[in-house]
Amino acid sequence: MTIRQIILDGRITEEKGRQFVNGQGLYNDGFTKILRIEPWGYASVPVAGSRGIAVPLGGNADMAVFLGGESGSHRPPGLPAGASALYDANGNIIKCVGTGIVIDVAGRTIDITAGQWTLTGNATINGNLTINGNLTCTGNGTFAGSVTDGDGDGGA
Repeated sequence: MTIRQIILDGRITEEKGRQFVNGQGLYNDGFTKILRIEPWGYASVPVAGSRGIAVPLGGNADMAVFLGGESGSHRPPGLPAGASALYDANGNIIKCVGTGIVIDVAGRTIDITAGQWTLTGNATINGNLTINGNLTCTGNGTFAGSVTDGDGDGGA
C-alpha cells in the first residue's frame, strides 16, 4: 500500500488516550479506525472534511497511521513566515506572530507584545485591579462605591 490522502468523515473515537479517525481516500477506498498521530502537548479533534495522509507502517494497510487533519475552510489565512496559530472550528484563534501574541475570540482581540498590550472590546474584571503607574481615561467614569483620594486634595 502506498501513502494515501484521506478526507475525514467526522467519525472519531478515543481509546486509552489515543485518537482514531475514519475517512475516505481519493479512489473511494475506505479507512476505518486509523490511529491519528499528534505532536506532544497538543490535542485536537479535526472536523469532517479535514485532510491528511494515511501512512502504512511496513507497507501493511492494517497498520496505517493518520498524519494531519487540516481543514482549509477553518485554517486562518495570511499568517507570515515563522508564525503559528492555534484555532478551532468557531473562529477562535491564538496567533504567535512576530514579536507578539494575538488572542481573537469572536472578533474581540487582545494583542500582547513586549511594549504595549491592547484589549479590543468590553472587559469585566472580577476581583481587584491594581495599576502601578498613571491612568488615562478618554471617556466617562462611573463608580458604584466610594472614591478615595490618596493625596488629600479632594480629587482636584
